[in-house]
Amino acid sequence: MTVQSIENISKGRYRIQLEDGRKFVLYRAELSRLGIREKEEISDDILNEILTAILPKRAKLRGLNLLKARPYTEYQMRQKYIDGEYPQAVIDEAIEYLKSYHYIDDYEYCNTFIMYKSASRSRRRIVNDLLSKGVDKSVIYAAMDDMEHTGDLADESDLILRLLNKRHYCSETASFEEKQKMIAFLYSKGFEMDNIKSHV
Repeated sequence: MTVQSIENISKGRYRIQLEDGRKFVLYRAELSRLGIREKEEISDDILNEILTAILPKRAKLRGLNLLKARPYTEYQMRQKYIDGEYPQAVIDEAIEYLKSYHYIDDYEYCNTFIMYKSASRSRRRIVNDLLSKGVDKSVIYAAMDDMEHTGDLADESDLILRLLNKRHYCSETASFEEKQKMIAFLYSKGFEMDNIKSHV
């Protein structure tokens, strides 16, 4: 296999492209140690070492380091690996490793997110936020249903009332225009219209 090109993409990091189109990133010291040079052959043994040892180990450590700062969904972690230009097989291996130890767990991510956000956001808004993070809809609703059964999911009516009180809104004295404005405000927050109208 011939090395088609070696491109310096940042300090000490190089993108290697093979003649078959595959790409991966190595550090300068690794290029030197492995004897990889542009337009020269790379042995199967060295390529195997890169794809099955060097890059998978690096990807796993990268994932663990990212997770020290904050939790990630599987989709978000995959995007980090894609941005780092890891080969797909390496990404899959690293993701399976992180999932096997529950370092990434979309169901648990949903539980934490819903618990934290349900006191200030509508359920529809929470669902949309989690969908934007790449979480499967079935996982979101499973977590939400489980939390509702255990009583850990905030009641939307209570949340609407808190928002109305915070804005010093009184349905008995509000004008038609004030009511319409409040309906629009609550709808923009993701609350269902029937629930809004029952309070406004």
